[in-house]
This record gives sequence, structure tokens and C-alpha cells, in this order.
Amino acid sequence: MALDASIIEAVANSNFKTMSELAVQNVLGHQQRLQILAEKSLAKSLESMDTVQSTEMDAGALVAQLQQILKGAQTTPPVTG
Repeated sequence: MALDASIIEAVANSNFKTMSELAVQNVLGHQQRLQILAEKSLAKSLESMDTVQSTEMDAGALVAQLQQILKGAQTTPPVTG
């Protein structure tokens, strides 16, 4: 006894629909993971930039202090007496 063609067609359509939905879910899941990675990467970059700037400011302040000390050493008259 052979199956009716409408049953075979219905099963084929159901299988196609199921596989299509799985493919769409995989694509959406992949896109969400990429978005999470992009957000984490951006946050890390911004954090890194912030850290570098504060370090550079500390180094700039140190250079300014050293320049003031050196300037004072250059203009101090020698001790006579």
C-alpha cells in the first residue's frame, strides 16, 4: 500500500519548514553573539583609552614638576661667601 501523494507532500513541507526555522534561529543566535562580542570589544577599547589617558596625564604632571625643579636649579645663583 503506497502513501498518498498529499501525505508525502505535507511531510516534505513540514520538514522544509522545520529546517528553515532552525536555520533562521542559528543566524539570529550568531548575530546576537557577534553583537555581544562587538560591545565587549568596544568597552575594552574605551577602558584602554581611558587608562592610557590617565597614565599620560600622570606622566605629564611628573615632567612638569621635573621641569620646574630643573628651572629652579638653573636660576639659583651660586653660594658666595
